[in-house]
Amino acid sequence: MNVSKHTPGPWLFNDNSKHWATHPFSVTVRKRGVHAVAVANIPARATIELSEAKANAQLIAAAPDLLKALEKIVALEHYRHGYHPAWTDQARAAIAKARGEK
Repeated sequence: MNVSKHTPGPWLFNDNSKHWATHPFSVTVRKRGVHAVAVANIPARATIELSEAKANAQLIAAAPDLLKALEKIVALEHYRHGYHPAWTDQARAAIAKARGEK
């Protein structure tokens, strides 16, 4: 399977609510030669509360950091005493999902 790599972080959470009512939150990343590139624009909808839209954008912005942390946990599992195999199985499943492998 050809797994594409995500845009390297850090991903930045942006509160645009004072300037852009239809898309109050976004996630961007800085790229060489470009001010910022959108990773996600979180629209405002009647079916989702503004606080929920903000939480979604914050979670998306944290995704590269969360993936890196899970990868480190899985890599260290054999060196730690008392690790819980079910936890590392969950971490592996989340990593696979993030990489588009499942």
